[in-house]
Amino acid sequence: MSPAELRPLLLDLIGTGPQPDLAQLSPDDWQVLDAMAGQHRLQPLLHVQHRANPAIDPEIAGRWAAAFRFQSILALRQKADLAATVALLREGGFPPTALKGAWLAWHVYPQAAMRPLRDVDLLLDSATVIPAYELLTANGYHIAADAELSLHEALLLEKHLPPLFAPGGTCIELHHRLWEPDGRMDHASPLEIDAAVRAAAVTEADGISYPAPIDMLAHLIAHAIYSHRLDCGPLLLTDIDLMLQRRAIDWTTFWHRAEREGWCDGARLVLELVARYRPAAPIQFSADAASPVPAAILAEAPQLLLQDLTMRKSAGALASVRKQGLTGLVNRLLGRRSARAGPSVQREMKADGGYFGWIGNRLRRTAGDLAQSDVRYQARAMAELSRWLDQPR
Repeated sequence: MSPAELRPLLLDLIGTGPQPDLAQLSPDDWQVLDAMAGQHRLQPLLHVQHRANPAIDPEIAGRWAAAFRFQSILALRQKADLAATVALLREGGFPPTALKGAWLAWHVYPQAAMRPLRDVDLLLDSATVIPAYELLTANGYHIAADAELSLHEALLLEKHLPPLFAPGGTCIELHHRLWEPDGRMDHASPLEIDAAVRAAAVTEADGISYPAPIDMLAHLIAHAIYSHRLDCGPLLLTDIDLMLQRRAIDWTTFWHRAEREGWCDGARLVLELVARYRPAAPIQFSADAASPVPAAILAEAPQLLLQDLTMRKSAGALASVRKQGLTGLVNRLLGRRSARAGPSVQREMKADGGYFGWIGNRLRRTAGDLAQSDVRYQARAMAELSRWLDQPR
């Protein structure tokens, strides 16, 4: 089977609806499906949901069990690093609000190992995020990779500062926005609600502050659609399903806010996907006056949820050209980043051998990736999603 055929099957496997016929899978199909699951952090979840399923290939089942055991140990270290980082920031006068996975893993999922974290996201305000960052670097946190922008440029154009590694090894991102400023992406960004989200944050039993339920749901949706065009992966579906089963949402308020703040279309798309693959999720669409998501957008979403992450930069570059034309091409070729408010900046290229080293490597990699039809499809679907997001309601 092709990757395009296997992706909906994998989404069914992590879902709670009708399960697919696995007898049709060849040994090679199982290998490809498992590679997708590994890339998108699904193996621990699949282990829990299917450990008693005799239709799972025994070798693959063993890998999923091993991934679950590994993640169980890693989650303990990540929880300790989260607590230590929050304590250090508070002592320095920079109390943060922890986002997404930091809350989901330990307060929503039955077992934290089912929800692997790539990093821990902590939200501060723009006035304190750089001093907070400097506090961490002065206390043993080190930069994860060569920064493409200075701290002040990142403050203008990005949603977080360059990632840091905690002394315990967990990747920490200090955010000053929930999503990118308007004009930074190929489509419009929702209104900024960061200050209101911090003000309404709820402190859990672990002593850490997290966004209130509606704010958390808004962030999950905007992060998935407006920041990532769904390349954040299918954990989004289980995140929202399990969250809604544990926290009540005032759906009238939710949809009114979504319309007012500019993330209503993204909410409709994400929640229709959740309803398809996790049909028991308690979602109400009645207060949303808009039409359902176009069939073409909904049909392409499963492919975007499981897109090959090794090729997303190339697909994103082609999507920008498809959406923005010559402007998108020039900005990509120059490594230029901009937003509607403030000047554009060019990313740092010294680590890549200067501009010519960077552009040479980028063009070679992109040309190789775009030779694959799957990447071209991915780019077209991403561009169509951006166009749809920019259409007036």
